[in-house]
Amino acid sequence: MRGMVRSSTLVAASAAIIGFGVPALSLYVSIQYGFNYIAAAVVSLTAIVVGGALIFFGIVTGPLSLGEDQSAGKLRMFRAHLRATLEEMDEIIEILTEIRDLLKGVE
Repeated sequence: MRGMVRSSTLVAASAAIIGFGVPALSLYVSIQYGFNYIAAAVVSLTAIVVGGALIFFGIVTGPLSLGEDQSAGKLRMFRAHLRATLEEMDEIIEILTEIRDLLKGVE
């Protein structure tokens, strides 16, 4: 669980730096140093697209894929627990049947 949170945080931080930092820096350089506005717009749009792609692929291949593996393991554990519970219930039914038969014999 802790690794999943760490990877999600890293994906979010890198996407935020690329998606917000590069366009802000590009705008700053355009205003302060007279960088070409068209080139700044192209760099900004590219950074936003790359940041979005980072978020998408980082989350889909990172935390979500780990969640599927964990849910399969939890499902196996739940099935094993359910099988054990049903076996115990079968034993209880046998014991109760014996008790019922004994009580019928006493009457």
